[in-house]
Amino acid sequence: MTGCSALLAEARTPRQRAIALDGRCKANNDRLAFAAALADCTSAIRADDDYPYSFANRGIAQAGLNNHAAAIVDFTQAHTMRPTFIYPLMNRAKSQTQLGNLLLASRDYDEVLRLKPDNEEAKLARAALFAPAIAGASPTGANTLCGSVGCN
Repeated sequence: MTGCSALLAEARTPRQRAIALDGRCKANNDRLAFAAALADCTSAIRADDDYPYSFANRGIAQAGLNNHAAAIVDFTQAHTMRPTFIYPLMNRAKSQTQLGNLLLASRDYDEVLRLKPDNEEAKLARAALFAPAIAGASPTGANTLCGSVGCN
């Protein structure tokens, strides 16, 4: 965090300023300080709106604040700016899932797998989207399939 602030103090160009602010945004996301991350990434985008990582990191902050619709907009912008960057797609899929848009999430995971066929996280997450719920015992000990204790 202090390294990014030092870089920010030394920044001479809009891109250098954006990189420093984006680094601080990422550090805040890592600390789960999503409101601070949002402010830093928004400042980074104002400094240089051609830097895709700021959009990706702001999307993470938005998702952390449960603003999934806004996160999707940022992840889409990051992906548009850098189409082979899989992380905005992965994160957009997660936000789509949170909003119940499973088909859109599935499409994002498919695109990740087109770009990186060996991506295990995308494979597992895509498979889980449409997997049936696993029946299990209820808190009372009753089998949820038949409703009585010990029922098979």
